[in-house]
Amino acid sequence: GQEKTFQDFEKAEKLFQDKKYTDAYELYANIFTKEEQYSPQMLLKMAYSQEAMGNLSNALIYLHDYYRMTSDKEVLKKMNDLAQVNGLEGYDTNDFQQFVKAIQDYDLLIMGVLLALNLLILSMIFRKIKKHQEKSPGLAVGLVIVLALTFFFVNFTGPKEKGIVTGDNSYVMSGPSAAAELVEVVGQGHKVEIINKSDIWYQIKWRGKTAYVRENNLKELM
Repeated sequence: GQEKTFQDFEKAEKLFQDKKYTDAYELYANIFTKEEQYSPQMLLKMAYSQEAMGNLSNALIYLHDYYRMTSDKEVLKKMNDLAQVNGLEGYDTNDFQQFVKAIQDYDLLIMGVLLALNLLILSMIFRKIKKHQEKSPGLAVGLVIVLALTFFFVNFTGPKEKGIVTGDNSYVMSGPSAAAELVEVVGQGHKVEIINKSDIWYQIKWRGKTAYVRENNLKELM
């Protein structure tokens, strides 16, 4: 119950302070998976524990979850630093990507505003034609701009599915088959864009090209 969860959490906090990361992580993970009760700070401690234990992919997954909850740029820097030190792909975060993340946080609101603007401008154009029998170049230009923004929002800022490679020796293949040509053997921690999933294979983007990796070697990010 709630009391046992609280006791486990207090115990985990003490173990974490004593730098007993393996034991602390087991308790944190139990709360995380069974009770589904966790705070951003607990995610950070789970990430730190996994990093200390050498489980880089798990550390990055928890850091990603923390960033998704908080949009904390410091943890974004931490992920990028870990990626640089370990030579990981997929962590080049630029200002545009941060802008897209900010937009995605308010996607429903922005979509609603854009649709309302489109309808408003259209109604103004029709009203002007009906009342005055004249065209309005200014309103037409405005409509084109808002439609362009709507097109950009729908096609370029939608959330792309991402995943983190979890296997130490993961085979990246040219096709969804063990008989396909081997592209590369990679370690854990790389972040990739997921294009599709078929049976036990994920279709991914790897170094700008399409490739495949087994599902047991990749963890989808939320």
